[in-house]
Amino acid sequence: VPTGIDGIRAIPTAGLLQILFFFSLVELAWMPASQYDGDYGVGWFGDNIEDPEEKARKLNVELNNGRAAMMGIMGNMVTEVVTGQTMYEQYSAGHFSPFGDGQGAF
Repeated sequence: VPTGIDGIRAIPTAGLLQILFFFSLVELAWMPASQYDGDYGVGWFGDNIEDPEEKARKLNVELNNGRAAMMGIMGNMVTEVVTGQTMYEQYSAGHFSPFGDGQGAF
């Protein structure tokens, strides 16, 4: 199985449909996307937060951390497409900075 972005092409169509079905089930039935506040009633590590200000702050922190994670993985995918190396290959080859080592696309 290839690594990186090319790995998605190795998944059979039936497998991709199973993944899509599972995500659809989670989004539509278990955690509906119409609830924009992010409070799905499962608490914070099993504890309910009674203070509304603390609860709002923790929900905002969680949303912002998710957004930062999405930007980070998007950066890794763009770098993989530009350089042709997966993140692991870049780190193991010592290509930490595209501007400093003189190798790769830059």
